[in-house]
Amino acid sequence: MSQTLSAELEGTGITVQVVCPGVVATEFHERQGMDLSMMPRMSAADVVTASLRGLELGETVCAPGVENGGLLDAVFQADLAAFGAQSPELATRYR
Repeated sequence: MSQTLSAELEGTGITVQVVCPGVVATEFHERQGMDLSMMPRMSAADVVTASLRGLELGETVCAPGVENGGLLDAVFQADLAAFGAQSPELATRYR
């Protein structure tokens, strides 16, 4: 949705970004009574840093823990291929 909205708003001066950080080290889980001390978590400061740098780089999708940005591009291209192949007919698997 963010990628589509970003494309629709291109040239308007409005920038759209979605941030997908995974689990972030905040007090949220503690307040819910969940112990995530054994789970790797990114700091909130790193998420903000990645988001701001992602905006500078022109990224619509910011995934701070994904080292290879090409993987995100591959997912986007796969989405385009899948949705570009839609038909007005009900897919066979749903009949």
